[in-house]
This record gives sequence, structure tokens and C-alpha cells, in this order.
Amino acid sequence: MSIPADDPLLQAALSGAPAIRYTGPAFRMMPGGDVVRNLTFEHLWAGSGPGRCNPAGIGRLHLSAEKKTAQAEFRYYAAKGGFDPDLAESYEFAADVKLARVLNLTDGATRRLVGITRAQILADWEGDPLLPPPLPTRLQTIGCWISQGHGNFSAILYPARRRSTGSNRVIFKGRLGSGDSINPLSKHPTKSWP
Repeated sequence: MSIPADDPLLQAALSGAPAIRYTGPAFRMMPGGDVVRNLTFEHLWAGSGPGRCNPAGIGRLHLSAEKKTAQAEFRYYAAKGGFDPDLAESYEFAADVKLARVLNLTDGATRRLVGITRAQILADWEGDPLLPPPLPTRLQTIGCWISQGHGNFSAILYPARRRSTGSNRVIFKGRLGSGDSINPLSKHPTKSWP
């Protein structure tokens, strides 16, 4: 895992940051074929590569708060991979999510408290695959410290880059507590959300 440099000020800010409860739907859309069609929701937890909110090595689950945001994320990554999003086969997962302690980075006051701007959240984070990996971004650093227990959060809610009115969340597997639940509406992906 690429652990960022120790940051006592950020760690203290996270410990003092307010938490919100989140109860609602969550969505993930994936390019598909036979392999994806046969996945179960539990496979979504297998990812530990770097993401917008985490450096590599952290068990997490990325989900969108709205169907349209999940679709926008899919369309972007399909096009980036050289596929026509309108022709690419896809599958979707939907879940009911209940999280007791979420760091709400859609809120400006909370962003100021932990020292991150909306522009930093929405900035490109993926480096050139032919170069050494870049240092963790501020948002990846926040995610890293949350995954290690700072602030006792289980997830981050943050503005979506691919849809200006949308939001995404990253849920840290190792931080789920007794008040948290993620219940897929279907064990296997569907061609359309129920």
C-alpha cells in the first residue's frame, strides 16, 4: 500500500469532523460480458487498486448515489477504453445502503475543516501508466487515514466528477460497524436496475 506521509493536522481534523448518517440507494455499472454477468455483488469488494479516494492496497467499494451518476461514470470509462458507450454491453448492481458515520465532502464546511477543495476532489488523479505512480492526492490521503480509523468513519460521500449534480461514495470494508449495512437488491448483476 502506498501510505501517505504522516499528517497529524489532517488526522486531528478527521477526528473532529462531523459525521452524517446515510441511508439510501447505491449503484454501480460495469462493462460486461459472460465474466461480469456471473459475478456476485461480493466481487465488488475485491478491488484494492488506487481510486479517487484511496491509494492502492485499501479494500473499498465505490458506488454512485444516483443511477444517472453510475451511468455517467460507465460512459466515461467505456469511452476512455476506446468503446462506444452506446454499444458496450453493461451490467448493473443496485444496493440499499445504511451507513452510520460518513464524511460528507459534498458539504463546503466539512471540506474546509479537512483542508480540501471541490476542485481538488474533482481533479484528475490517474497518473501516466508509463511513469512511476504519482504521490497520493489530498483525497486519497483522507481516504487512507479514514481506512485506518481516523474519525471512525466507514465511508466518504463526495461530489461526482462525471455528473455535476451527482455524488459518489467510497465505503471502506475494514471500517464497517454494527450500524452499517449494504444489501444488494440482486446477488448477480442485472441488465437494468429493478
